[in-house]
Amino acid sequence: MRRVGAAVRGLWVGVCLALLLPPAGAAPRAGASPSAAAPPAVERGPAGPPGPPSTLLMEVFTGQVLAESDAHRQLAPASLDKLMTLYLTLEAVKAHRLDLTTTVTVSVDAWRIGRTPRSSRMFLNVGDRVTIEQLLFGLMVASGNDAAQTLAEAIAASPEQFVDQMNATAARLGLRDTHFVTPHGLPTPGEHTSAWDMGHLAREIVAAFPDAVTYTSPRYVTYGGIRQANWNNLVFRDPRVDGLKTGFTDEAGFNIVATASQGPLRLIAVVMGAHTLQLRTASAEALLNMGFARYELVSVPWQRLVPSSIRVYGGRAARLRLETPRAIEVLVTRDDHSPLTVSEELRVRPIAPFQRGQEVATLTIRNATGVLATSPLLAAAPVDRGGMLPRLWSLLRYRLGGLLRHRQTTWTATFVPQQ
Repeated sequence: MRRVGAAVRGLWVGVCLALLLPPAGAAPRAGASPSAAAPPAVERGPAGPPGPPSTLLMEVFTGQVLAESDAHRQLAPASLDKLMTLYLTLEAVKAHRLDLTTTVTVSVDAWRIGRTPRSSRMFLNVGDRVTIEQLLFGLMVASGNDAAQTLAEAIAASPEQFVDQMNATAARLGLRDTHFVTPHGLPTPGEHTSAWDMGHLAREIVAAFPDAVTYTSPRYVTYGGIRQANWNNLVFRDPRVDGLKTGFTDEAGFNIVATASQGPLRLIAVVMGAHTLQLRTASAEALLNMGFARYELVSVPWQRLVPSSIRVYGGRAARLRLETPRAIEVLVTRDDHSPLTVSEELRVRPIAPFQRGQEVATLTIRNATGVLATSPLLAAAPVDRGGMLPRLWSLLRYRLGGLLRHRQTTWTATFVPQQ
């Protein structure tokens, strides 16, 4: 991953300037109606570990880290635990082990966790029948510890087994700085993570479940007649921001994992261990503003530059159309319009049969400093074997082409991003 030292220095200048200005009108913690919940006695500072916060800025499409500061420092996650609870819940829904309309019953344990002193909660009561979708909103907007516990009980045989799933998934995703002990993040010995890991987990969530921001972006959520505001104050301050999660304990300090989009560019900003809410807010805003001001995604029209279909032999069709799993875009700085090299390399012999989705070639995008993106080129449609005589004749032509060195297996072209 590329680290941008100058970007980090510029970021902290922005943070200092932001802290000298009066804070923008942060949303109240609850609605103005008499039925609104009073805010839990949390998110007060100064708090957290010594030293400056750990930070990370990542671009979602490419996964490129644009800036970071002490991003592997292991810190208490607080409610950032709920990102993994969200991931596992959406994974269970996608695998049809749960449905968004599935109804579960709130247990005594879940209710008790919600009543822990200084615990954010959805205000679930023992015996409430609540859907998975309601719990997701309560988990991500109201930061309900009771919602997290209820989801853990719905997904696994026990909360302990759910935590085992959390840690197994963290290992599978390569989150090496992370160890979970609870599904909710209330202070517990032995629990830790890092800005690096939380940024990568957030990217996995957004990439695998694009609709996840549905549960993280609302400004308010209401359950049982109680209206609560989103703990993520950035959704009130910046229209580009649509989640994901904040966290606070005295030990952890003020944490946030925020995602925002501007046009095709989506960023994730992580701040962990900030001493005050104002510092957390200024740091996250400075990261996002720097990222959107400095970088852009450029679409590469590879089909106009290198072959989007190839000649095949021994099949019922003479050509095989190629496609990529997703659009080809590369991340560049806004002032960089240097040429890009687009190359295609054939990886298999062009002899039928081919199945749809079979990997046929590799597409690579480079600039002067290195590789910006690679992608497989897949068969867009199947090509069956041809009849015996036509197939033999076609294969003979293929062999003769090899002897005469008329077969091309690599193609290269230059693309200049628009000014």
